Amino acid sequence: MLAAASFFAFERRFENGKAVPLVIGTEDETGQIRLADETAILLEPGRYAVWYRLATVLENPGYLQVTPSQNGSPQLAYGVYARTADPMVTAGGTNFLLLRAEDATAFQLNYSSDVANRSGEASVMVWKLAEFD
Repeated sequence: MLAAASFFAFERRFENGKAVPLVIGTEDETGQIRLADETAILLEPGRYAVWYRLATVLENPGYLQVTPSQNGSPQLAYGVYARTADPMVTAGGTNFLLLRAEDATAFQLNYSSDVANRSGEASVMVWKLAEFD
């Protein structure tokens, strides 16, 4: 059976140094992909394709960085960085990664910025990949 789920945040202020809060968009009926809490997506053992997007209005000139993590280990190569030179400009980005969960693992998006933000949105789509022997 296919395992897939989506999660999102809408009209949120993201906090510097904190994980992005999410709600369920489409629930995975198999239970292999689910929210463990407001910020962590729990993945049962297997291989996964993960797509994510985050955008927010930066209230002042500054930057934002989004870093995905697996069990607290940052995956910097799959992060997003955006910088603005003017106030009240939307900044954000999209990225994709493949990951392997040897055991149940928590996936999070971590947000960093040097300025306040508003009207933030994020979306995450996770597909469990078929494994062949």
